[in-house]
Amino acid sequence: MLLFLLLAKLAYLQLVRHDFFWRLAQQRTFFRVPLPAPRGRIYDFRGRLLAGTRPTFNLYIDPYYLRGKEDKVLKELASLLGEDFVRLKEEYLFKKKRGYGEILLRRGLDRDTVARLEARRYYLPGLKLLAQPERYYPWGREFFHLLGYVSPITKKELQALKSQGYGPEDYIGRSGLEKLFEKDLKGEKGELELERDAFGRVVKVVGGKPPVPGRDLYLTVDSHLQLQVYRLLKDRSGAILILSPRDGKVLALVSSPAPDPNQFIAGFTPSEWKELLKDPLHPLLNKALQSYHPGSTFKPLTALAALKAGLVKPQEEVLCRGFHRLGRRVFRCWRRWGHGKMELIQGLAQSCDVYFYVLGERLDIDYLAGFARACGFGKPSGLALPGEEVGIVPDRFWKRKTFGDKWHKGENLIVAIGQGALEVNLVQLVKFYAALANGGTLYRPYVISSLKTPEGETLKEFGPRKEARLPVSSYWLEWIKRGLQEAVNGKKGTGRAARLKEVVVAGKTGTAQVVRIKRKKKSAPKEEIPYEERDHAWFVAFAPVKDPQIVVGVFVEHGGHGGSAAAPLAGKILKTYFAGGK
Repeated sequence: MLLFLLLAKLAYLQLVRHDFFWRLAQQRTFFRVPLPAPRGRIYDFRGRLLAGTRPTFNLYIDPYYLRGKEDKVLKELASLLGEDFVRLKEEYLFKKKRGYGEILLRRGLDRDTVARLEARRYYLPGLKLLAQPERYYPWGREFFHLLGYVSPITKKELQALKSQGYGPEDYIGRSGLEKLFEKDLKGEKGELELERDAFGRVVKVVGGKPPVPGRDLYLTVDSHLQLQVYRLLKDRSGAILILSPRDGKVLALVSSPAPDPNQFIAGFTPSEWKELLKDPLHPLLNKALQSYHPGSTFKPLTALAALKAGLVKPQEEVLCRGFHRLGRRVFRCWRRWGHGKMELIQGLAQSCDVYFYVLGERLDIDYLAGFARACGFGKPSGLALPGEEVGIVPDRFWKRKTFGDKWHKGENLIVAIGQGALEVNLVQLVKFYAALANGGTLYRPYVISSLKTPEGETLKEFGPRKEARLPVSSYWLEWIKRGLQEAVNGKKGTGRAARLKEVVVAGKTGTAQVVRIKRKKKSAPKEEIPYEERDHAWFVAFAPVKDPQIVVGVFVEHGGHGGSAAAPLAGKILKTYFAGGK
């Protein structure tokens, strides 16, 4: 009877449950290992590497296997790594709280450390050492806001993106071009199918497919110019954008300060992350894409709108006595004793507020707002980098919708000088000045030259794209250009700090008030005014005037006056560019 029962059981296992146990044996015998795909590389227009991949040994640890053994395992690990146990545990708990599954604890391990860890694997449950391609930024901070950065995928993102080939060990683009071109850069994973014996040892490779590297991006940016520009701005908060007025090509784009993108791959300690988030200079924000009051850099647009509407003649003189009265209100000029008689060219050159108060009083706000939108303000610049703020171009409808109030005439005057509710970003402003420089064509700014395979085959090319023309004749543009030229080269011009001997430069300064400051306090030295209350400094210039090759936009957050804080930086950039530092 016992023999009969044994035979019956054998028949059940061998015949009835054959398929089930065969599949189970296959699963235990054969397993697949994913092979990560090298992320696509990013180059400047000369072919210099800006973002690439490099092989590295990374240390992962799975919290599932550490339950009840965390202190013991981490102490052993700290000893092998030659690190402080308390700090290692703090970092582990911080990453465990923010992430899920396996935690990347250390990257870029040398071979000696890997050998020590491998030798002690038995005493370190949950430990995994992997040789992986890793994102690498050779320049770091200088390109942070343009290229962006990658960091580990989150649990929520994995649930949404698992069908697209993402796994828990993957990194994903978070900002800049890394985010914008994530699908092209990430590549396709490969896999190895391996066979193991009853003891779990790998016997042989059964099959698999190789990973497909991501596509490569070639930029329009000149890395040499980008590095020089960042060094000029390094100790300040602000942004600089350099465009070609001939086609909208981005030659350099920096925002300062900036963190090192490599740190997002290595990971932050809790104190480092807290310090980064609380930094009052906001290093994670791309200030070229944030909107601010443009100050006097907006005055050329006000002048163009008034000229087109026939509300002013270039030779018409306006008397500036240091203030302009509208009803009971008094609107003061930045020069409290006044400029005297001002016409269009000197009004631009000396940035006389009263001259533009008069134009603002004559202009209808809806007309001025419509003209500004036709010049590219109040909408995306077209650069397409993530995080861009489109700014605000106020009109009657906006005021009623936002505040439930009617528009007041005095607000015209404030908007006319680039203050009040008006907000623009640096890209929009430089794009407008590029159109002034080239005779009126608004080009969409672009920073990608081409998309290629790792073998160098071109998949897609990007080039100039005309969006529109400034809604004004070339005759009026010439008057504006003469005013901007006088602003840099005239005896009383506010942008004289950007003047060059060999090249004729045209430009406009801007000083945008952040908070209303009493006149006595405003005349005090900059150091006596709290940082967050200081004015923003702007300067936008193009050169040479007769055949423009370059447009430079400088924004210094809380920098003070545009003529003293922003114009000198633009002057240095232009000097470097025309001296052969292209």
